Amino acid sequence: MPYANNATRILVVEPNPVFRMGLQSFLAAEENFAVCAAVGSVDQAIEVLHRQPVDVVLYGMEEAAPNRTTAAGLARLFRQRHGYRVVVLSQSEQPGAAEAFLGSGVSAYLPKDVSGEHLVSVVRGVSGDHELVFIVTSRLGIASIVRPRELGLSSREREIILLVAEALSNAEIASRLRITIGTVKRHLRNIFVKLSAVSRIDAVNKARAAGMLPVPA
Repeated sequence: MPYANNATRILVVEPNPVFRMGLQSFLAAEENFAVCAAVGSVDQAIEVLHRQPVDVVLYGMEEAAPNRTTAAGLARLFRQRHGYRVVVLSQSEQPGAAEAFLGSGVSAYLPKDVSGEHLVSVVRGVSGDHELVFIVTSRLGIASIVRPRELGLSSREREIILLVAEALSNAEIASRLRITIGTVKRHLRNIFVKLSAVSRIDAVNKARAAGMLPVPA
């Protein structure tokens, strides 16, 4: 599909069909915006990225913070990258979510109830200057970003990240430490927030870089 030479080419990735159609219609009506496609999954997004160039990927999330599935989805998008920027639209907010998303390499983190005017401004901003990063979050979210770095891992969290580094599953960690799998998951969520990690591997790498884990021989 031909677009104006100066048009910002946008790919919308949003699982909710009603919200997806709304975003597509709104952005397509904006001057110098061209919506290449509006799809419901990362698999469909990658198909589009293989067919045509894109400037901005608008990635709608149903989750409040990165989990294993969303982290894997972002990683797949970044593996396909050919100069496009990723803007995350999050359903709700958890402390540390903005920091974790931005740490994964996205260019903007916005709530889904952001104003249309602000969304347009951010899309123009990230497409025009690849060094810019945009955050729209509450005071609680900002506090989690700027909180003092002395907030480290507890002794139990250090035990768990060490076992994660040994490639143990949640069930194996629970058995080793004689705690429930639910408790392991709770500690892992806290670890991810504190380290701004988006996956188990990311958490291990950041804990190792911070001197919390031994460097492998």
